[in-house]
Amino acid sequence: MTNPHRPHELDTWIEQTTSEMASEYERIRQRATEDPGTAGDEGEENWARLLREWLPSSYQVRTKGRILAHDGAASRQVDVVVLRPGYPSKLLDKKLYVTSGVAAAFECKLTLTAAHIKEATQTAAEIARMAAPRQGSLTKSLSARSYTAYWRTLTDGPVTTSPSRKSMNMW
Repeated sequence: MTNPHRPHELDTWIEQTTSEMASEYERIRQRATEDPGTAGDEGEENWARLLREWLPSSYQVRTKGRILAHDGAASRQVDVVVLRPGYPSKLLDKKLYVTSGVAAAFECKLTLTAAHIKEATQTAAEIARMAAPRQGSLTKSLSARSYTAYWRTLTDGPVTTSPSRKSMNMW
């Protein structure tokens, strides 16, 4: 039987993680004026570590990179990138991440100003515009092709079809 007065373990785990992050940020802030670049890198690594610990292992988390659009344009640098499961391992360390393989992108700041918020908003809008327009879905595309191949087999004999990369909206 559950005790209504006892906190849920998930709440406890989140509080512990929050305390660890706050402690790390305080430690980093104490040296930030000596070397702001290293302090920023440490802050980014802390967020990347937190995401690696909390996300399923099928997601890859990387620091510092740019997002590559379907037309070849690249975004401004972002601090932390979370890649979708199945992102090609050959491309993991390229620091240019294909838009369709990006699950999330983050900016990390030790201090937050109005200018930081404006810049992050602009970067987010830029990245959103970079995504290729979606046309249908992979499931519908495959279902339609399967049905077409099945129907052609019934009416004309066996047919082999190979969906193109573009028709399946893949990168």
